[in-house]
Amino acid sequence: MYYRKNAQEEVFEEVTVLGKPMLFTCCRIDRNTIPKGLYMYEVRHDDDFRGDPVQIGKWVMVNHWGTLISSFSIRLDSYKTENNAFRNIDPEKDWGYKGVDSTIKEYLERHPPKKVKSHER
Repeated sequence: MYYRKNAQEEVFEEVTVLGKPMLFTCCRIDRNTIPKGLYMYEVRHDDDFRGDPVQIGKWVMVNHWGTLISSFSIRLDSYKTENNAFRNIDPEKDWGYKGVDSTIKEYLERHPPKKVKSHER
């Protein structure tokens, strides 16, 4: 089992993934520490070990590059044999580092999750 860190205690890098602002860390994060309304994904790097993020999934065991936290959901394609889903990305087009550090609290101030409208009865 891998050691997972508390998201509330981490400082993340701000990144742009698929055109959306997100937080990234190379650490594995404990899902139970993610605030309500945020999404957590894990990132896989390329098999050639060039350090290119090439896939986003619910969880990653092999070639773990890091963890993404976002107030935006990412559409993933189901994986037939495991309880997982993935999306391939192009590291040149779909991923960009901003060069800014941020906590989850700071990120939430700038990018609050969309509120789900409840149906009136």
